[in-house]
Amino acid sequence: MSKGFWSTQRSDLWAVIVVGIAVALGSAWSIVMSLVEILPNRDVPVRVQLVGEVFDLPIGPDGARIEAGVDEITVHVSDLPVASYVSALGAAIVPNLAVMAVTVCVLLLCRNLLRGEFFSRTNTRLVVTTSMVIVFGWVITLLFTVMASNGALAQIEARPVYESVQFHLDWYAVLAAMAVGALGAVFHAGERMQRDTEGLV
Repeated sequence: MSKGFWSTQRSDLWAVIVVGIAVALGSAWSIVMSLVEILPNRDVPVRVQLVGEVFDLPIGPDGARIEAGVDEITVHVSDLPVASYVSALGAAIVPNLAVMAVTVCVLLLCRNLLRGEFFSRTNTRLVVTTSMVIVFGWVITLLFTVMASNGALAQIEARPVYESVQFHLDWYAVLAAMAVGALGAVFHAGERMQRDTEGLV
């Protein structure tokens, strides 16, 4: 590997580290803002995903009401029951915690690469852990979102809307987990090849 090429790679890794730190800080700030909104249990914003729901919205000329299909609404509910309250907290916090955990794994991986440690058991574990965090973070977020939405709609007795609730699967998270999992397999194969060829050269 040429010196110039490795220098470029190091610059790229440092760029990833800087962006990763910014992302982690942004996620931490989002958690703080979510706690500020939800902890008082007053006018808690709860996202509800819909399908096939049409509302008359004042979006026409001079505020004229026009029928529009709505895929998602945010309802503000106070005095949520304990289960719904905890679910609302989880739906807002878990995604940011997952982002922070993934960012930490990526930063540790970049640190190891900067040290010249490429295919190692530690790096393989970091990549596999990243894939698992994406999957479990997505599943837990979905569960919390379902419970929070149901609880909020029951609290305000929004039965017509309740019948059109649908929870969308985030296939981007699934594809990302699959891609990172494949990368973990590559690291594992590289680790095994490096171990098998040690001392041959």
